[in-house]
Amino acid sequence: MAKPVYQQVKTELLDLISQQESNTAIPSERALSQKFNVSRMTLRKAINELVDEGVLYRDTTRGTFVSEKGLIKKNSLRPSHYSRHLLYMTRRVFKDIAPILEIPVYEDLLRIVSKHNKDERVAYIDEIYVSKRRYMDDYQDIDHVFEAIESKDEFHIHQTFYPILVPVQFANLMEIALDRPIIMVESLYRTKKGEPIFLTKTFYNPEVETIEISN
Repeated sequence: MAKPVYQQVKTELLDLISQQESNTAIPSERALSQKFNVSRMTLRKAINELVDEGVLYRDTTRGTFVSEKGLIKKNSLRPSHYSRHLLYMTRRVFKDIAPILEIPVYEDLLRIVSKHNKDERVAYIDEIYVSKRRYMDDYQDIDHVFEAIESKDEFHIHQTFYPILVPVQFANLMEIALDRPIIMVESLYRTKKGEPIFLTKTFYNPEVETIEISN
């Protein structure tokens, strides 16, 4: 499936923005639409997404500007405007996950799987692992788990990036071929005291979401 034109423009805009200082104005819509040889409507869609993601900001009287560099994330890992849909939750022993969460291998874990859509396509799929005991003691509701993970304030998070082939069970959801390489990000959430609480595995659809983080 071909990449939408506005997404191509967005990628080119990100390259342009990376060369500019914070709080500097980007060129006019007319100039940019001519530069990229696209309509203003297409250009505006790309700019609107970058504003939503915090890469750019608008001043209604002066124009559109580059945000502080420390705030810029190219195709941010967890964009706030994506829609989340719970797929399923299972409870069983996961002998490979238990040691990471520092619990006995015989203890039940919950595996919460959700998809995150953008423009009616799956951008990424999350697997969340948490001990059943922890879930019942501290959360008791899936939405509370989502809120805790998205807030991030209570945790130190260690992330590891893995290039893998798309898992068979996710290929149809992502509408990509079984032999397609993707990026999986494994995130371990620890309390400020170092106790592991959640392990997440995030599988990114390469046709929708590109992982490029700038400092």
